Amino acid sequence: MSKPAVKPALSPDAVPAGAAVSGADGVLAPVPERAPDTRTRPGTLVDLDRMMALHASHVEFLEGVRGGRKMILRACDLSGLDLSGLNLEGADLMGCMLRNARLETTRLCYANLFGADFTGANLTDADLERADLRGACFDDADLSYANMAQADLRAGRLLDSKDAGDASVTGTVSMVGAILRETDLTEVRMKEAKLSEARIVSARMVQADARRVSFARAQLTNVDLQGAQLVDADFSGASIDRASRLSTNLQRATGVTTLPSVNLIEEKLALHERWVKSNGKLGTRADFTNQDLSGMDLSRRMLAAAVLKNAVLVDANLTGARLAAAELAGANLLGARLAQADLRGADLRGACIRGTQMAQIKSGELKGTGLRTRSAQDAAP
Repeated sequence: MSKPAVKPALSPDAVPAGAAVSGADGVLAPVPERAPDTRTRPGTLVDLDRMMALHASHVEFLEGVRGGRKMILRACDLSGLDLSGLNLEGADLMGCMLRNARLETTRLCYANLFGADFTGANLTDADLERADLRGACFDDADLSYANMAQADLRAGRLLDSKDAGDASVTGTVSMVGAILRETDLTEVRMKEAKLSEARIVSARMVQADARRVSFARAQLTNVDLQGAQLVDADFSGASIDRASRLSTNLQRATGVTTLPSVNLIEEKLALHERWVKSNGKLGTRADFTNQDLSGMDLSRRMLAAAVLKNAVLVDANLTGARLAAAELAGANLLGARLAQADLRGADLRGACIRGTQMAQIKSGELKGTGLRTRSAQDAAP
């Protein structure tokens, strides 16, 4: 597919109607129009047939064909549609609902996606280069292999207006629980974005503006953050492997941890088992508070009454582990395997159990102690 003859340029005059600009460095303009556009009424539920007709006209617009019209769908509902492989370069989809939509390999570069909702959408291998994504939501979305280089992911707000319909989107970009595998986030502006509980694997975030970004309880594996601005970033409970390359711009960043040595962990576990078996007379109770135990094989290990408050146990193997009366409040168990584990009397308040395997666990009252299992949904202590 040929590209438009005129590329969108940075222009402070291109602010969408009803949108409040965050930042004083300008915003991305839409593709210049070559023909009058067709606007779909805000709030409209657009079906696939209508979308394909609009796409055909939009492609003609991009190619300079007379009569082609730029796609403008503001605050419309496109949820669940299969838009895979479409060329939506420079389209105006401000405030649109795209929940659970299929957008694999879809071309969305330079598009106006201000305040769009991509919750649960599949954006695998999508092209979002230099798109306006301010205030967008990508919770639980799959952005594997997507190109988001130089995209604008700053905070934004859609105000009720004639253009935005009934939309009212506020706050920062949210990517809670999103999958970012080999995603290109080079030079993105994502100040204050929320990437908590996200899986970020082999992604490029070189030179990204990630000030005050929340990586809380996220998994960072082989992530390249060289040259990124990470001032005031929050890594609380995050799993960061040794292959990840962090920027040196970490002033006031919180929660940055490194993996402890395997020998030290094994020594703690051995002393803890002696402590349990001797009723506290020998050995030492294990305390792994705030420690990173990501990916460790702790299957069938003795961890009864162990202190694991706010511990990072991302992808840890805890199959059949003896965790009765264990203190797991605030622990990050993202993707951990807990099948057949003994959790009677354990405290899981405030723990992250997204993607955790918990088949056939033992829970409830621990006889003789008065302790009962406290679930992750209970209020954190």
